[in-house]
Amino acid sequence: MVLIPPRLEAVQPSGKAAQFVAASLDPGAGTFFLALRRSEAPAAAEDEELCDGDLLAVAAETDAEPGDLVVWWAGTVQSQALARVGPDLVLEPLAGFPPPPPAATLRGVVVGRLRRLAPE
Repeated sequence: MVLIPPRLEAVQPSGKAAQFVAASLDPGAGTFFLALRRSEAPAAAEDEELCDGDLLAVAAETDAEPGDLVVWWAGTVQSQALARVGPDLVLEPLAGFPPPPPAATLRGVVVGRLRRLAPE
């Protein structure tokens, strides 16, 4: 079995979520949305809060505190990943993403999660 790593994909939300998208053309301003894409189930219980297809609202800010879920990157869209800020302010990998390299920077703080509910 080939393990496919999770990825974060930039998306343009529709409906009511669209009102929160940054109005600025600067990608470092406002709020942007990323969809979590993963083919494997989470390995750890703390990852159960995140599912394939979840839409993450990310505030483009670098003011994160211990316990916050953040998006880090190494400067390219393909390098975006999730981590939780640990009590010692170290980024702890999450949801099957790799640990950040020393050159990684914080892209933003996850401020919300949207999930489509399955029809009953």
